[in-house]
Amino acid sequence: MKGASRRRIGLVVLGAAVAAIVLPIGARVIATHYHGDTLWGNALRSLGGTARPFDFEIFLTAGEDVLAGRSPYLEPEDFEGQAQSPYAYPPVLAFASVPLTALPEERFDTFVPGVVFTLLLIAATVGALFLLGVRDWRCYPVALLYPPTLETFEYGAIGPLLLLLVAVAWRWRDRLGVAAGATGLAVVLKLFLWPLPVWLAATRRLRTAVLCIVTAEALALLSWAAIGFSGLVDYPRLLRKLEQLEAEQSYSAFAVLRAVGLSDAVAEILALGGGIALLVAAWRAARAEDRTTYERDRRSLSLAVAAGLVVTPILWLHYLVLLLVPIALARPRLSLLWFAPLAFTVFELLDWYRGWPRGDAEALGSVTVVVAVVLVGSLRRSVAAARVQPAAPAARAPSVR
Repeated sequence: MKGASRRRIGLVVLGAAVAAIVLPIGARVIATHYHGDTLWGNALRSLGGTARPFDFEIFLTAGEDVLAGRSPYLEPEDFEGQAQSPYAYPPVLAFASVPLTALPEERFDTFVPGVVFTLLLIAATVGALFLLGVRDWRCYPVALLYPPTLETFEYGAIGPLLLLLVAVAWRWRDRLGVAAGATGLAVVLKLFLWPLPVWLAATRRLRTAVLCIVTAEALALLSWAAIGFSGLVDYPRLLRKLEQLEAEQSYSAFAVLRAVGLSDAVAEILALGGGIALLVAAWRAARAEDRTTYERDRRSLSLAVAAGLVVTPILWLHYLVLLLVPIALARPRLSLLWFAPLAFTVFELLDWYRGWPRGDAEALGSVTVVVAVVLVGSLRRSVAAARVQPAAPAARAPSVR
């Protein structure tokens, strides 16, 4: 048995090594013959190293800054719009990017750090699906071809890493340290994931929820201490400035409500109210006595992730890679629900899928419909999902932790 396990591990490692070589080469060859400004083309160029992913360059520059002892933050009054796109995360991500700064920037006209990071994003997506209990191989290429997934590769966005952290928290949700560490890191990387500790508390993992919050705060403070708390005082102002300039231009619930003619104040209140309503639903789902523990856990997590997507004032399409959480947990085998996000491919052809919708009703409406379909579809009771209840490895029953 041990020999067979070693062989499987060896095959996985060999497969990953081959993929790390073949995928960038193949992407580069295809990209040289395909010059369209599309998600496919741009994702291939990032993977092939012929383009420099926009978001990733911001992270890499921030890593270089903290390594050199400089602040990675722009002064709020100096930020005027999209062209600057400042580093707007706690220093944790900048420090995590430091190892990639050691890579040669260019080799054979290839942006090496970008290729490595894109491969990490692909691996994170695959690993997350596996931890979420997906064993049907057909689901993996479908998920990797989702436009929001491709967009993370195009821009070098951290969505797949957040997806992996949520998957780790799910897989080991009954292990205090692992679940708290994964959710705490996810929250500090993207604040809109603050509903995760609410999910933990709702599912009677109170100690894990508390430790998650402590972990997030500790990571933020320790990373800021490492740079002498540079930028900490102005950080809230930087976020507010970013929200003022980009919230209405994004795909957020706030932007959708503004597009139908509501005022800023009313749109903010309704978006927050929608998020709170989803959290209440998550709490109720976690306490539903007529469902199995697995069903309670996965439905409440799906609603908590949805709450985060609704309350965030700025939402770009690559954030929607997190829709893989409710889809994978509800349908671990290929089903119609897996194909819902592929509708974005059609929307791109119709010019309804774009980086900056800027209040366009067709773009905002089409995305809202797909998100709603995925959420409603994932909340239906799933016989297939019920068969994978061993996803949580702890042998003991959940306690108040």
